[in-house]
Amino acid sequence: MASAPPFRTSELFRSLISLQRAHALREVRLRAGLNLNDTDLKALNLIRSLSAPGPGELAKELGVSTAGITAVLDRLEVRQVIARREHPTDRRRTVIHAGPAFPEATGEALAILRSLHRFCAQLDAPSRQALRTLLAEILLSLQAASTGQDDNSTPPDHRSSEL
Repeated sequence: MASAPPFRTSELFRSLISLQRAHALREVRLRAGLNLNDTDLKALNLIRSLSAPGPGELAKELGVSTAGITAVLDRLEVRQVIARREHPTDRRRTVIHAGPAFPEATGEALAILRSLHRFCAQLDAPSRQALRTLLAEILLSLQAASTGQDDNSTPPDHRSSEL
């Protein structure tokens, strides 16, 4: 039985970049369809992915001030996209939930989620953990680079023949 040719790092990189571009294009179409600005859409995506975040957590994730997140949440609340509620155990805090007009994941977003679930279902537990660790490391590198705290490591050799 012939083995498959090695998967080149550059092929993987191109695949990841293509996925990122497709996601960015989807975000542009979604933002236009919902008539939202970029920060409001990013807030919606965070609310979708985090479990009942507070305004402070959203502000930190979005890199905006507390006044800035208040304005974002006010705009979304008026449109009934989000709902502010009291924290279940700390009455001093507020948490953000999806409101009645919160956009459901449909079309492309659902296709991406289903593809990710199919991919993850093919991995055994150690492989899922290894992938999670690798993605966390990449995320940390991106975050460090975006704050100017890059680790100054040398980039991988782009001529590498295998991942």
